Formats: sequence, C-alpha cells, structure tokens
Amino acid sequence: MTVASHCLASHAAVSLAMPAKRASRPPAHVADDAPLPAAAAVVAPAAPVPAESASPDAYRRRPRQSRGQARVELLLDAAAAVIAEQGLQAATAEAIALRARTAKGSLYQFFPNRDAVLAALALRYADEMRAIHERTFPIDPHGLPLDRLIDRIVKPLAEFHDTHPAFRRVFATVEGPGDDTRSAPTRLRAQLFESFVDRLDVLFAARNPKLATRDRRRIALVAASLGQSLLARRGRAVAAEKRPLLDDLRRILLAYLQPVLEPPVVKTKAAPRSEPKAVAKKR
Repeated sequence: MTVASHCLASHAAVSLAMPAKRASRPPAHVADDAPLPAAAAVVAPAAPVPAESASPDAYRRRPRQSRGQARVELLLDAAAAVIAEQGLQAATAEAIALRARTAKGSLYQFFPNRDAVLAALALRYADEMRAIHERTFPIDPHGLPLDRLIDRIVKPLAEFHDTHPAFRRVFATVEGPGDDTRSAPTRLRAQLFESFVDRLDVLFAARNPKLATRDRRRIALVAASLGQSLLARRGRAVAAEKRPLLDDLRRILLAYLQPVLEPPVVKTKAAPRSEPKAVAKKR
C-alpha cells in the first residue's frame, strides 16, 4: 500500500486531514522559523482518532487506481518543495499546482483546499517518522554501550530532518491557544511526541529496572524534549553548524542519561581475613 492510499483510505486519516466545518476559515499564521514546542518529537503507535470525529467529505475524491495515487504523491511532493524553499504561507493551491506542473483543478479533484494538502503531507511525515522509530529502537538494549544506543536513535532522526526540510515547517508552532488540536499537524505532533516518550520509557525501564516509574517518565520526557529542540535548531542552522550541533546533542544526552542508566557499581569492602592463631609449641 502506498503512502497516498494509506493517508486517504481510512476515516481516521480523513478526520485528521480537515475538520468538516473549517474549509472556509483562513489558515492560521505559522511561525516558520519557530522551534517545535516541547510537547511535540520519537514510540508506540499513535492513539487512533475516534470514529465519530471522522469527516467523510474532507477529501473531495480518494484515488482508487495507481495513477490517481501517483498524482496525489506528486502533489504532496510539490507542496513539500514549496514549503521547504519559500515557507508555509507560500504553499497556496496555485503554487503547489504550479510546482507539480499540473492544473489547479487537478489538485481540487482530491483536496478541497490547501489545508487538506498540508494535512495529508503531515500524515505522510508521521508515517515515515513512526517507521524510523520502529527500526531504531532496539529490542534488547542491554548489549549496547550507552553512547552507541544514543547514536542509534539520534542519527536516523537527524538524517530525516536533513532529507525532509519541510518537516519542521509543517509541524511548526501555530500561534494561538496552547491546547489547539483542530489541525492535523498539531494532533500528529502531539501523538508523535507522546509515542516517542513512551518508547524511551520502555527502553529506560529495560536498561535500569530499578528506576522509579515517575522518575523514569520524567527522564524520558526531558530527553525527548532535548532531542526535539536541538534537532529543530539544527534544521535552521547553516551547513557548517549542523555537525557540531549533532555532536553537542550526543554529549548532552550522554551526560544526562549516564548517571541514571549506567549507575556506578558500588563495591562493598570485603571483610578482613582473620589471621590464624599461632599454635604454641609444646615443650
């Protein structure tokens, strides 16, 4: 199944893509250069969207053949390119169609407006990010040194940011109430972050079973927030700063996690050996 068919086939995807009553509202202002908030980053599957919230007419038409799916993928690729080069606000229906070298009417065959295109793009990014989480988190973390374990998780995420420059902007902070969950990127951002924290929680429990549940969850939350913030900052950095920022992230995570995941072994002092009593020689 292609990404397009996954995004367009289920009621859950439809519900995330566009609430039915929001088609006539102007898009919210997005700060393209703002870092992702602390409540958004890497891992259990995201919670499903309740079926009653699905909107059956969010997409104008769902592709049923490979040709239609390919056209949807082309439109999503075009939207990502426009966002990466010019910013989120520049990704109008006209600009997306122009970049895809197709008529604007072709876009409207599948999507009612540009917000639905952005929602479908967010869904595609979320699917790709979840696949990375599945691959990078080890089944048995005991055999890996902590620095290698951190590299195993952080490096693929950094590479994803590098190869998907529109990702940060699609999931950028929306100006407005902090509990605004009406748009697909906002919902998916929260789901991805909570999923990532869940995976870290399980990983840390396996690594150090003696950690208290509340402490372990807090540590997972802090580690995920650190990674998310620095990766977002790295995404806005010039090429010469990207490698040093990634190295800094590794060092920060290692310094933070080592005391709790690799606590020093306290060696108990052995009891002094008692000297054998001298036996008096019989005369």
